[in-house]
Amino acid sequence: MSSASTSTKPLTVVVAEDEPAMLSLVARHLRTLGFQVHDAADGETAWRLTQQHHPDLVMLDVMMPQMSGWEVAKLVKAPGAAGGTLANTPVLMLTGIGESMNAMTSPLFADGWLDKPFEFARLDEKISELLAKYGKDMPPRRALDDAELDEEPIEEAAPPPKPARAAKKATKKATKKAAKKPAAKKAGKAAAKATKTTKKVATKAAAPAKKAAAKKATKKAAGKAPAAKKAAKGKATAGRKSTAKKPRAAARRSS
Repeated sequence: MSSASTSTKPLTVVVAEDEPAMLSLVARHLRTLGFQVHDAADGETAWRLTQQHHPDLVMLDVMMPQMSGWEVAKLVKAPGAAGGTLANTPVLMLTGIGESMNAMTSPLFADGWLDKPFEFARLDEKISELLAKYGKDMPPRRALDDAELDEEPIEEAAPPPKPARAAKKATKKATKKAAKKPAAKKAGKAAAKATKTTKKVATKAAAPAKKAAAKKATKKAAGKAPAAKKAAKGKATAGRKSTAKKPRAAARRSS
């Protein structure tokens, strides 16, 4: 009879992954499988948790901070590790280095490997295979309770639907347009003021020249007036002389 059948203690697993989203996803799935999960974001933490909890399964990413998955696997598989309590602990590598590299390296340190990305059905098969290798059964599946659900990180809110985005964009555009109107009105006032000022300056600048021209015209007209008066006086005098001479001529003819 398997150890899982003779004990009510849940199977424990240490899972290490430096990508938070991937770690959360895998840890949640393992909890639904019935495992008690201890998760780690780096190799050093994974090794510490392994020594502390003596898990029934260790799942490791390869490339991690502090210690790589290969280094942790080597420590778990070392003879007498953690006082010999890890002798029946399978190690599963979850890696993204490619199948060929996994095939060459993982057997040196671990009991099995699974290349990323993978489906949960394939993960379940691999876990069942490794547990059976050490005389253990898969725990019964169960639903997560409220406390375990609270352990999960809150996911980011989904992006708003397209209509809402379009409405938001239209509102933003209208607001921007409305904000431009006072600026345009202000610019128009400034331009009108500048035109008025320019016109005033031009008029002021032209005033001396205009005044000089008017003065010159007045002087010229004033100069012509005496000459015209003198000419008119001369004409009148000549007329009077002509009239005075006519009677004498007439008198001479009569005598």
